Formats: sequence, C-alpha cells, structure tokens
Amino acid sequence: MWIITKQEDNSMKATVKLRDLKKAIDHVSVCVPSRSSIPVLTGLLIEAENKETIKMLSNDMEMGIIAKCQANVEESTSVVLPGKLLIGITRGMVGETVTINSLSDSMVTELRCGKSIFKLTGYPPENFPVFPPFQKDKYFTVKSEQLRIGYNKTAFATSNDETRGPLTGVLLEGKESFLYLAATDGHRLSLHKIEKINDQVGEKIRFIVPSKVAAAIIRAMVGERVNVIPGQGEIMFDMDSVIIYSRLIEGEFPEYESVLPTDFTTTATVNRKELFEGIERVALVTTPEEETIYLQFSDGKLIMTCESQGMGTAREEMEVTIEGQAVNIAFNSRFLTECIRVAPWENISLGINGEVAPVLIFGDNDEFRHLIMPLKVREEV
Repeated sequence: MWIITKQEDNSMKATVKLRDLKKAIDHVSVCVPSRSSIPVLTGLLIEAENKETIKMLSNDMEMGIIAKCQANVEESTSVVLPGKLLIGITRGMVGETVTINSLSDSMVTELRCGKSIFKLTGYPPENFPVFPPFQKDKYFTVKSEQLRIGYNKTAFATSNDETRGPLTGVLLEGKESFLYLAATDGHRLSLHKIEKINDQVGEKIRFIVPSKVAAAIIRAMVGERVNVIPGQGEIMFDMDSVIIYSRLIEGEFPEYESVLPTDFTTTATVNRKELFEGIERVALVTTPEEETIYLQFSDGKLIMTCESQGMGTAREEMEVTIEGQAVNIAFNSRFLTECIRVAPWENISLGINGEVAPVLIFGDNDEFRHLIMPLKVREEV
C-alpha cells in the first residue's frame, strides 16, 4: 500500500553535481511510466532529506526506487517534475552543477546548468505516493554483488505469461545460512545459492519478487551490502543510497528441490566457453520459430546440428567426456545459451536420463544449477 505525502507550502532550492544527479536519475528511471491514469506517477519526486542530501523517487504503484545524492540544500521541500522530460534534459546537460529552484506560488521549477535554463511545470508533490512503513528491525543481509549475481543467474528463466503469476517472479527462500534464488517458466528452472551475512527476520523467508525488480537491482546495485526487509505483501531492498520497494507476487512457487535429479544414465562434461561458442555458431541458421538444436553424445564426441527452412543447416563437432550411454537429445537453442552464458565454471556437466527427461546442468559445486526440458528428437541427427 502506497502512502500519500503531506508537504508544506515552501520552496526548494538545491545545488547538486551534474554527474551525481545523472547517476540518481539513471537508477530511478527504471520505473518511470510514459503514461498513467494517475498523471503524477509519470513524474519524479525530488525531495530534500537534509541540508546535504536530496533524494529522488519514482514508482509505478507496483515498484518504487529511491536514489540519494549529495547536494547543497538552501530551501527544503519537494517538487515533482515530468519524469521522461527530466531524464532527457539531464542526459543532454553540459556543466559541473545543476541548481534546482522551485518558483514561489507556482508549480514551475527552474533548472540551471552551465548556459542552459529550463523551467518545467510539475505536479503537486502532496499527490505523489511514497513507500509504506516497514518494520526495519526485521531484515536479512547479503552481499550486494552476490545478490546481483544471483539475480543475473536466475531472472532470465522467469515466465513472460502474466497469467502464470508465481512463475513471473524470482523466489527468495532462506534455508539455514543461505539464501536461494529460483526461477522457472515451466520449461526450465534456474537455481542459485548465496550466503546470508545475518538474519534478523525471525521467521520463514519465502517471497516471490517480480522479475522487473531483478532488472532494477542488477542495474542499481551499489555498496557492499543490502538489507532485505519484508513487509506485509511487500519487500524493500535497502542499499543505503539506493532503495528499491516492490509488491510481492501472491501464490505458490513450485517445490523445486524435488524435481532436481541426482542420478544419470549419461553424464557429459565439456569446456563451457567452447560449448557456448559452438552453440552460438550453429544456431545462426535458426529462426525465432525454429530454435531447435540437436545434440548427439557418443564415442567421446558431441555433434551439434541446427536447421531451418529457408536458412539452411549447420553442424559442429567437439570432444567431450562422456560417462554412461550414448544419447541423442534436443533443446531450444536460446534456452541452452542463456543458461551456459551465466554458468560460473570452466567446465560444465549435463546430467541426462534419456531423450525426454529433464536435463540438469551443473558444475564442480552447487552454487548454481539449471534444469532444462528437452524437445522431441527427430529420428536421425
């Protein structure tokens, strides 16, 4: 639930370094809608936190971002300026500092930078929704870079189908001293494990966070640590100078551990970089409608082929280590490369149980695991 701000009728005047302002605006620009049935939501709230800091806030009623930057604040209140226009203006500014000055008794705010002067008509700041209150003594902490990596290795596997609710987000689940991130679209499952620095939540950690929050965190991650603060159907990621708020996705996420196989009839191990580059080459002849890649594992070799009508065929062979039975199997080539691209190991293994069973992609530790469903194999590869 968003809270409506209550502002006093006084003016704002602050001076901020242009590079700091650009950085703050870049962080919050992720969730500035171009259009909204609530016009004020297309704006950016600029608010003086104290005499040395201003903060900017954007939101689309599902997610909000605060970015703070150092400033010299002479007069303190809030203004709301047109978001997309402000983003464009600051990107084109040339100079060292920007002066933000709200003109008395009007909705007009003046921006000065170098020889440029802009006077923008904004929105009433008292109509701009801000974050709801959170119980900030209940949180857990992880390293910022580890959370960014975790999202990078999982969020790509979420579903784009909005009717599938829980599958459109990334699950955050706490187990002992670890935080697990999991995402699935029903055809693949990506799982990554990071270590919690501390846990002050005192209750079960299991939340589904929208995938667009992952994109914002990957882009805006700052500092060494992030405090993750759950609320009532909401969650906050506090990185001090950047804070991201989001509603949680309701529903049940699949019990992913039960579908991960542990024994295989075939295990193939190959250099990650060579496999990735080989798949990319043969997949050049595929189209969005025909993305199938056929893999034949036998006699210490992997033969990869792709074909599509109107484009042609491609074939590549490489050496691999194979334990167990020879097998032919097929995948969506894009799904395969998206997983292999983020795999953290020099060599990766594919655990296979025939042509139709889910395949586990893993390495020499359990930090990252990926399960992918094969496609129907043609009779001859």
